[in-house]
Amino acid sequence: AYMGGRRLADGAIVAEKPRWPRYLATGALLATLLATQPSHSSLLEHLESLAEHPSGLLGKLSSLASSLHASVGAESASYGLFRLGSLSGNHYLGILGTWIKLPAFAAVLPSSRRARGSAAASAASYMCTSSFEPAEQLVLLSVLLHLLWLTRPRCMVRHAVCSLDAVQRGRVWTLLTANASHAAFPHLLHNCIHLLQLGPLLHATLGCSDLLALMLTAALASSAASLLWNGVLGGRPKEGSLGASGVAMAMVAANAALYPRALVHVYGLELPAPHAALLYLVVDVVASSSGHGGGGVDASAHAGGAAVGYALARRWQRGLDLFPSF
Repeated sequence: AYMGGRRLADGAIVAEKPRWPRYLATGALLATLLATQPSHSSLLEHLESLAEHPSGLLGKLSSLASSLHASVGAESASYGLFRLGSLSGNHYLGILGTWIKLPAFAAVLPSSRRARGSAAASAASYMCTSSFEPAEQLVLLSVLLHLLWLTRPRCMVRHAVCSLDAVQRGRVWTLLTANASHAAFPHLLHNCIHLLQLGPLLHATLGCSDLLALMLTAALASSAASLLWNGVLGGRPKEGSLGASGVAMAMVAANAALYPRALVHVYGLELPAPHAALLYLVVDVVASSSGHGGGGVDASAHAGGAAVGYALARRWQRGLDLFPSF
């Protein structure tokens, strides 16, 4: 999440900013995408690492069997700035030196099975009947809200940026909506890579309901930490925060807590999960600093999400339910 610093006022005359910095940033992004496009062999390595991951995401095939299956059945093709791969009906996107599993679009609507129980349990069960996993649902929602930033920026500033001032004015929904709100495309891309890379692993470990509970709690904790640090302690009630970085950092921290010896492939590097957590934080700072309006980084939101992710993962390790009502 990064700080929202753009002020929109009717009737205000704002000097037009030079366009060359935007063109330069776009050119740098395209050059980076081209230079870091993954190879086909890296796809095979990624599939082998998934098969060996302790979450059991790809089943119980041995390392040798999974290697042979991937080397024979995996296919990939280059599209200049990225590479698309496939294996056994699953599709993968290779971008920025990282492979992520793409959502399946075959069945978008949830099943007609009705959920029973409390309202929270019913909502969680309804979302878990969708063909999309919770992390994939957040990615799709984030893409939709990014399109709204391009077409309805005033509306998004009002309803999808979380600040103490917004909450005091009654817009409490920003505590959640801000977590799917990305005004800048690099920020959106960076968080989507995190969510789609770690989401399937945590889904295989925790299950849909517990992962959904972790993500929602991390979203609220991320917003609350930002309100406390910036609005209450910092005396900046109008300073807002947006982005899914808090939820992404919760997943990074949860993965590090659950699998401290597992290797994580991130931006072309292979690191132990705890080391990757530190790298994710550094990359968050760099990527978010180019955000919309030139805002800085809301480290408090990142810290709030990471703390919740780590705490809930440790609770799950002890055999306790994350939330008894779920």
